[in-house]
Amino acid sequence: MKKKRKILFVTERRADYSRLKPILRLTQQSRKLKMYLVLAGSHLLKGFGETKRVIEDDGFSIDAIVPMFHERGSDTGAAMARGMGRALIALTGVMERLRPDIVFCGFDLGAHLAAAIAAMHQNIHVAHIQGGEVSGTIDEILRHATTKFAHLHFAATPQSKRRIIRLGEDPRFVFLVGSPSVDTMRSISYPPKDALAARYGFDPKKKLILFSQHPVTTEVRNVLSQIRESIDALREAAKEHNADIVAIYSNADAGGRRIVAELKRSGFAVFPHIVYEDFLRLMKVADMLVGNSSAGIHEAPFYHLPVVNIGTRQQRRERGAHVIDATHEKRSILKAVRAALRDMRFRKRARTGVNPYDRGPTAKKVVRILETVKLPSIQKVITY
Repeated sequence: MKKKRKILFVTERRADYSRLKPILRLTQQSRKLKMYLVLAGSHLLKGFGETKRVIEDDGFSIDAIVPMFHERGSDTGAAMARGMGRALIALTGVMERLRPDIVFCGFDLGAHLAAAIAAMHQNIHVAHIQGGEVSGTIDEILRHATTKFAHLHFAATPQSKRRIIRLGEDPRFVFLVGSPSVDTMRSISYPPKDALAARYGFDPKKKLILFSQHPVTTEVRNVLSQIRESIDALREAAKEHNADIVAIYSNADAGGRRIVAELKRSGFAVFPHIVYEDFLRLMKVADMLVGNSSAGIHEAPFYHLPVVNIGTRQQRRERGAHVIDATHEKRSILKAVRAALRDMRFRKRARTGVNPYDRGPTAKKVVRILETVKLPSIQKVITY
């Protein structure tokens, strides 16, 4: 029997794992692929939900653990950089031991860039999903940097595919596949609002606003004022519109711990982690998503869910017609919330809009390519 191709996946936090999960599942089932899974970053931190347990509960074997951050470490950009340095050193050793054929990197996180660098220096092919997207802040820089280390590119939209090629990547190895999160949205069951209300502590007779706000690393000095403006606006909006708020912890980027501390004092129903499938179910029954999470861009249009996108974190990201932008000022956020709930023209656009990240069964496309693609030369061909 032909030798299986070995694929090593790296995941740093709940967001990238949630989107990688359909690909992980099909890779695990493939007769032509052998999967390795490496956990890093906030998956290991109790203060951010210790989502390592979620991955274990999902039935995946973990082949290596890569600590990046200290449980009570500093909340700065320097801590992020040191974490990426630890990931680079540790992942180099993991790859020396496991010797994968392909290292699969996702999205725009430090652990993925570290994995791509470690792999390229050891003549291991790199695959990257959802490159070519723009969003502003350091995430975009990490994403484009990982693209330049990758040999195989899995783009979510035609625009992203064109951008990857303009970055000089070989068009023969840039594949349009969509976003894997759509696979999950199509495959899960959806319980009634009452059942979710009992689980997450909100009143099913009221409007439901989901809240997810992360720090903007280039604006970290303003993180406290930004989250306080959002919380104040949502408190007022909840009274005005008879709504309950369900909030989820920030990520572990610089400033994230400060956001978490403010959320704990907010009076909202706050959760360190909500299992991805349940977060999708909440989106289906919610009246709105507020914050700056990419879930408002990638997942929300599937449910035609109105989104109030705050600040610059997603400022240039390709999006559907369901988004209203707001600044980090209470007045701007309240104005956007009112428009999202009351503006009938906007709500009609949101109901009838399409999701630009939906290109069909993404995971099947990705795994088929991983199984069959003839790998290019490890020496990349740059087509400038």
